[in-house]
Formats: sequence, structure tokens, C-alpha cells
Amino acid sequence: MDPAYYVAAGSLKARSFQMEVVANNLANSATVGYKPDRAFFAVFNKAGGSSRRLPLSGPLNDGVVFGETGVITDQGTLRPTARSLDFALQGEGFFMVRTPQGPRATRDGRFQMGVNGQLQAMDGSPLLGKNGQPIAVDPKGGDVSVTPDGGISQAGAALGALDIKAYENAGAMPRVGNLRFDPTGAKEVPTKATVHGGVLEQSSVDMPSAMVEMIRLNRLFEMSMKVASTLSNDLDARSINDIARS
Repeated sequence: MDPAYYVAAGSLKARSFQMEVVANNLANSATVGYKPDRAFFAVFNKAGGSSRRLPLSGPLNDGVVFGETGVITDQGTLRPTARSLDFALQGEGFFMVRTPQGPRATRDGRFQMGVNGQLQAMDGSPLLGKNGQPIAVDPKGGDVSVTPDGGISQAGAALGALDIKAYENAGAMPRVGNLRFDPTGAKEVPTKATVHGGVLEQSSVDMPSAMVEMIRLNRLFEMSMKVASTLSNDLDARSINDIARS
């Protein structure tokens, strides 16, 4: 088969992956603390020698291959909520929560007070302090406040400090659901993030740019489809002629 057909088919596959990424970003444009994904590509012959186990499928990826996604860690806007247990980070850094799979990093600052007095995420995962342990407060002790450096206090008494971590190349950390990332193996770096109470960080998806990108990708997909269709029709015509001559 004409190699150009495989190139066109590979382009269709790559654009499909890219559109899925952009569509998922658009679907989370109103999700608190969401960080959008970005698609990365590599030329096939270069990706073929990679040790990253890229999803290669022979000639179908000839020319270009969809490699992986990375996270765009741009700052989202901060929206006041007047709720004392809504926290937001301004700058590079993550809240840390404990899950059955281990500590997880998140920018989702919607926290609550558990029945046992622990501060926790909406699914009950404990919010961790600098000592690696959950922060406990008095369920009947009134509102909890947070200082810019992450200190937690209640009724004027200091109860601990949030474990705010920053990572080198944070956009490469894998997503693990619930707006969380797995920091396993990521290199920690000093954080200068500021903590705000009574506000939430909004999704950092740029809606206008994402819509323009979706339109652009649809046009590129249509172009690749037209090329593949033209080549396919040409192959059919050539096959018919060759069979007729034989």
C-alpha cells in the first residue's frame, strides 16, 4: 500500500488523540483546581527508539506518533467563597492528602472537618500537615483560619501547618483521579506558594484558546481524512485497472 496512506492514517490517529485531550480540558473548564492537559508528539523513527513504551503500531504511526500528555500548571484565578475551609494556593505548590495508595498532591482546596476533627478532602482523605500526619481541630471550636505560610489555627490557638510541596517538572506527574497527582519519584523543590483562606482556585483552562484549538484540530482532521480518502480512491482505481489489464 502507498506509504502516503499510512502517513495520512497516522495523522488521523494523532489528531483524534489531540481532540480528546482538548475536549477533556473543555469539559473541566469549571472544575475547581483543574489543570489542563497538553498532547506531546514525536516523529515515528525517533519515538521507535525510545524506552518510554510509546503506543507504536507499526506503519499506522508512520510520520508522527502520539507520545503522551503533560499537565499545564498555570495559575488559575482565585474566587472568594467566604467558607473558612476553602483554601487556595497562589504560586507553585500542592496540598498533600493521604490516600490508601499513598500521599497525593492536589490543587483542589475544598476541605471539610471530619467527625473525628481531622481536616479532610471531600472524599474523606486526610489533609496532611508538615509532620506527615493529619491536622486535627475541634469540631465545636469554631472557624478554622489559615495563614499565608500554611499555618492552621482555631480560636487563636496554633494547631499545625499544612504540608505544601512543590516539585521539579510538576507537569510530568501522572494524574490519579480526583484532581490528584502521584508525586512518587518526583524531585521536591522549595515552594514559595502562598495559602489563601476563604477562596478557591478555579480551573486554569483558557476557554477561548481551547475552543480555537478544537476548531483548528477539526479542520486538520478533515484535511487528513480527505487525503486518506483521495489516496484510497486512487488505490482502488489503480487496482481495478491493473486487474482489468491482467
